[in-house]
Amino acid sequence: MVTHDDGLSPDGRTARTAPSGDLRVCPTRIDHAPVLFAHKVVAGQCQDRQRGHYHKCFTCAWNNAWTATHGTPPPASAIERRAFVRAG
Repeated sequence: MVTHDDGLSPDGRTARTAPSGDLRVCPTRIDHAPVLFAHKVVAGQCQDRQRGHYHKCFTCAWNNAWTATHGTPPPASAIERRAFVRAG
C-alpha cells in the first residue's frame, strides 16, 4: 500500500502503518487475560473495527465506551511469542 506524508492511502483510507508509531494491541482485554491471537493496529484501524462491530471489541480496553469512563489503558507490553514444537 502506498501512503502519503499525511498517513493516508491514495483512496483516502487510513494507512496500515502509523507515522507516529502509535500502535495498539488488539484486543487488549479489560481483565488483562491473555489472548490467543493478538494484532498490532493503529488507532484508525481500531476505530474501524469498533464501527464494524468486531467481535472482540466489547471486551477490549480500547473500546470507546470503556475509555470514556475509565480512561485510556497503559501502554501494552510486548506480545508474547510462543514456540511451537513438533513431535515426531
